[in-house]
Amino acid sequence: MNRIILLLFACVPLLSSCQTFTENWAPEEIPLCSNQRLWEVSRMALQKNGFPIVHRGFDPKTNVAVSGWDMDLQPFRGHGIRERVYIRFKRAETPGKLLLDVRVEQESNNNLARPLDPASAEWSSQPDNIGRAKVVLQYIRSLVGSRLELGKTLTEDEIEFRADQASDDY
Repeated sequence: MNRIILLLFACVPLLSSCQTFTENWAPEEIPLCSNQRLWEVSRMALQKNGFPIVHRGFDPKTNVAVSGWDMDLQPFRGHGIRERVYIRFKRAETPGKLLLDVRVEQESNNNLARPLDPASAEWSSQPDNIGRAKVVLQYIRSLVGSRLELGKTLTEDEIEFRADQASDDY
């Protein structure tokens, strides 16, 4: 009986390390643009947020871009993390729009002996970092210009009103 209890206690850490987490994507509709422009904008957003750029990070067949790992090693077990960004897009149901999804995958280092050595790190999955995904998404949205209304013509009254506001500011 004691052996069974001892065996169960020995297996508990193994069961807790087998956690699986669901993918948590941050979606946004953006204006339609070319694949090349979207990759350039995504690359700039990744660089601005500290993610390494992989030379072949964009796959035009699947419309998915993947960054390299951004590592933040810490001297304590479980505190060191690494994160990687996935950016995928497809045509939205709204005409002239793309549906852009961003996900930041996160893993923690569970190596007790050498937690600051990336070669001996023991990575385990953690929940996705949705906050950082939204930051990357905001950079992309800002660079693409999704909040601009292109093609809208102003009336003469609107032009005069804006000119009056500009002259009042000076």
